[in-house]
Amino acid sequence: MASLTDENLVSARPREGVGFLNYLTEVFTADFVSALMVTVGVIVLSVVIQLPIGLGLALLLVRPLMGKAALRTFITLPMMLTPMAVGLMWRFLVDPDLGAIRWFASLVDETWQPNILGNPVGALGLIVTVNSWINIPFVTLLMLAALLGVPGDLYEAAAIDGAGWWRTLLKITVPSIAPVLAVCAALRVAADFRMFDLVFTITRGGPGSSTVNLSMLAYQESMVNFQIGRACAIAVAMAVIAMPFYWFFNRMMRE
Repeated sequence: MASLTDENLVSARPREGVGFLNYLTEVFTADFVSALMVTVGVIVLSVVIQLPIGLGLALLLVRPLMGKAALRTFITLPMMLTPMAVGLMWRFLVDPDLGAIRWFASLVDETWQPNILGNPVGALGLIVTVNSWINIPFVTLLMLAALLGVPGDLYEAAAIDGAGWWRTLLKITVPSIAPVLAVCAALRVAADFRMFDLVFTITRGGPGSSTVNLSMLAYQESMVNFQIGRACAIAVAMAVIAMPFYWFFNRMMRE
């Protein structure tokens, strides 16, 4: 109901109903569309990166390898870190003045001053990269569990028929773990749709508003502009947009 009022944190007067004005001034605007496009872009790029790499690492871990336990620990290490801590770490690494990347660049050329956070494409790419680095271990573990459940008889039959590695992957492995792939994609879409911590710690939505996603837009309205009614309108719009994804996820879980 707050989305239908003019509630804010700076006025002492009682809140008043404004109908759907908050939706007209916040949801149906260029800022909301821009934030939605950033959100969709991060989701698509993250899923496209995380699923293939996660599957590749799972295929590596399912094979008999020396030091596999150490490799598994190394791969899953980023998952143990909190996104806020990881975001702050990467923000320090790419700091244009004091960051480690700036220092390494100076070793190559003293006049080279990479400013990833000052470039809209670089800033968005950094968010996608860090998000993928954190969540690829989760995808890998799900894929590994699915691969361990594929009957070995299928691979033996494929080997007898002379199927190569690539054909075996496309004809046996991927179809066998397709439900897990779908659930994994749905989980990543749901998590990335509401992403806030990495955007807040790494870019603050900048440069300008080039990395402001829907969660960051709601934060700016509530905690920067103190417009609770408008922030609630954005939150309601996010819930409506997310409904099809959660419906798909629930359907996959039932199957």
